[in-house]
Amino acid sequence: MFSSRNIHFAVLGIILGATFGYILAFYQVQASMPAPAARSANSGVPNGHPNVTNEQLFSMFQEALKKNPNDTQLLTKYANFLFDVAKYSEAVAAFQKVVALQPDNLDVRTDLGTALWNAGEKDKAMAEYQSILKADPKHMSTLHNLVIVHFDERDFASAERVIKQMAEIDPKYEGLEPLRKRLEELKGSK
Repeated sequence: MFSSRNIHFAVLGIILGATFGYILAFYQVQASMPAPAARSANSGVPNGHPNVTNEQLFSMFQEALKKNPNDTQLLTKYANFLFDVAKYSEAVAAFQKVVALQPDNLDVRTDLGTALWNAGEKDKAMAEYQSILKADPKHMSTLHNLVIVHFDERDFASAERVIKQMAEIDPKYEGLEPLRKRLEELKGSK
């Protein structure tokens, strides 16, 4: 009964059980953690966040992407960073990599459309938005961005039509009222 083989299996079982328990507890603690600290109004970054320049962030992203070139979450964050620093063409390329890996990710495809629009590729942007809405006619972030595109083009009738469509889909959508107000402001400044 207590052969060395049985003792080894018992010790191995204890070690594996303890490891599994630790991992499970770690993930349960992570899931119950509160949301990250709110960003301060002045800096746009969380309180206590070290000062990092855009060049340093760019370098960090480049290093991380060398190690994990197909990490869609990392690529998406990188693309959003590029978009935020107005490097729209580079953001388009990064979003396209994510879309190539996750063609059904409509949120990233919406971001791609917005990056295309800001990069001056308006026809491609509109084609991307239409393709997304063909796949999901109720995709709110695409509809929201489409309204903003119509604002940019000063096509207020189309913007109003899309806002009405959004209200029918989700009358409690939080972006609806700001879009309505912006539409009224723009229509008043014709």
